[in-house]
Amino acid sequence: MTDTGRIAVRDREVGTGWLIGPIPQCEPEPLSVSPPPVHAGRTNTDRPSTPRRPPAPPVGAPVADRVDPSARTFAVSALTRVLEVIDRRRPVAHLAAVAAPHIIDQVTALMHRPVPTSAPGRRPPTASLLRVHLQWSGPDAAEVTASYARGDRVHAVAARVQRVPTRIRPSVPGGPRTTELRWTLVNITTV
Repeated sequence: MTDTGRIAVRDREVGTGWLIGPIPQCEPEPLSVSPPPVHAGRTNTDRPSTPRRPPAPPVGAPVADRVDPSARTFAVSALTRVLEVIDRRRPVAHLAAVAAPHIIDQVTALMHRPVPTSAPGRRPPTASLLRVHLQWSGPDAAEVTASYARGDRVHAVAARVQRVPTRIRPSVPGGPRTTELRWTLVNITTV
């Protein structure tokens, strides 16, 4: 490139010497060169009235103020329990405390499939939970994405945990039954 803003191009026809041509236009021309109009009560730096998103939390702000740690703890333990049941290391009845009834039916259907083995007489590799992430979808519900390893392969899990009213058995015989909100696994999909 030369100092005058022109680009040097080799002459292809003759094969000797250089031709100088203009640089092609790469950016669009500005629509207006005048500054935007100033309205009463606003400065040039203000934007027109558009919906504004809430300000981002300051860097280093504690996330724990917005996240219920019991939801993450529950999600990790519930997904671990589901993987143990699928691996046949735990009975299906253990899911009753953490999962909705249709989830138990779904896992039971998975249990009736034959277990793939790499070699005769060997057990397949067991699953181990790697990472769990929560995205809040409401005050009492969160979407869960997780990954787990089975042998050399990594698989994904998507789930939803939600606080649902649960009847609690009395601690003493003949005592009153109570209802409280407890975290429950209400949806799960594994790949």
